[in-house]
Amino acid sequence: MPSGTASGINISMIVSRQNLLGNTCAGSNRDVARLALRLPAPKEFSRRIWSITIVTLALVHASEHFGRAALPPIKTANDKSARANAGANNLPAAFRKSSPASLDDFKAIEQHIKALLPKISSAVVAVQVGGATGSAVVISEDGLVLTAAHVCEEPNRNVRFIFPDGRTARGKTLGTNHEVDAGMMKITDHGPWPHVEMGDLSRARLGDWVLTLGHPGGFDPERPVVVRLGRIIRFADDALQTDCTITAGDSGGPLFDMRGGVIGIHSWIADSAAANFHVPITPFRDSWDRLAKAESWGGDQSPPRPWIGARGVDHPAGCQLETVPENGPAFKAGVKIGDIVKRINDHEVHDYASLRRLVAEAKPGDELKLELLRGEGNLSVMVKVEARPRRR
Repeated sequence: MPSGTASGINISMIVSRQNLLGNTCAGSNRDVARLALRLPAPKEFSRRIWSITIVTLALVHASEHFGRAALPPIKTANDKSARANAGANNLPAAFRKSSPASLDDFKAIEQHIKALLPKISSAVVAVQVGGATGSAVVISEDGLVLTAAHVCEEPNRNVRFIFPDGRTARGKTLGTNHEVDAGMMKITDHGPWPHVEMGDLSRARLGDWVLTLGHPGGFDPERPVVVRLGRIIRFADDALQTDCTITAGDSGGPLFDMRGGVIGIHSWIADSAAANFHVPITPFRDSWDRLAKAESWGGDQSPPRPWIGARGVDHPAGCQLETVPENGPAFKAGVKIGDIVKRINDHEVHDYASLRRLVAEAKPGDELKLELLRGEGNLSVMVKVEARPRRR
């Protein structure tokens, strides 16, 4: 989550070579590119929508291996509208490299994103459905909206849309394809509405740069849309995986390619920055008529994810817990905020990342033995792993 400052909001992202190059860098130099996107403070927002500055660069050495609604057209680099949105027919050469190789490459990426964001961010909305919040993206002038099925839950629910400039609109949920977590909504208030186009996923390749936009935690008038930069690290028939960090409230938001086309919708949100999944745009196209007619089908097919209800930070002795929700398995087992997890099932916990990995390797129903340091004393507790509750 970004943190406000007197001069703006910073979003920092670290991309490891392992993520950039799809796990092909074993044994090689694991350099890191650290990018910080500088977003304007609320007072500056009316004067300039976005300002991006790459403030820290540690260059990554290149690797040699590396009703019925009308269906909107596919956005390609040859479309006039695509050229208008992206600012050019062809992307800068930096985007076609396995990794940035020079300061000029980083500058080209920065300048392209800086020009692209104002053209796409206005269509990324926060949505309120019942008592829950999520994100979505408007893809037609008359107010058709794409989101995740679990954000809609079912057709014909009332929706409140909040645009980045604070404007609100009313609408309804339409169809839901729970087999892939694809959902559609419609703004019923009179438009026209800011919108973007759907991209051409057939052009996408592993390692392509992408942008994640959304409203984590719900709409916040004190910040603009939250932007994260990453790359595609895995393709599947019903999911895209990226190393873009997304969190609660991002569900249903758009994944953009570097031409400004929507190529995915945020779906599964994980603790790990490299385990976030997006519904590809293709299933939306394949089931367009059914979604627009407010049909609902399929069940929740996403596999249950293990959860103990504990988050923490790195500590010299292991992982010190900062969050232990009362409805979670860890709290029920007697774990407390401030406890330091030293071992799980005889495996040493070096940091928060290793705690997450050990939990992720378990299954709902398993019992984990947590060896804790509390104050000056040591103790052990048994925590029964549960399925992670769905988060929007």
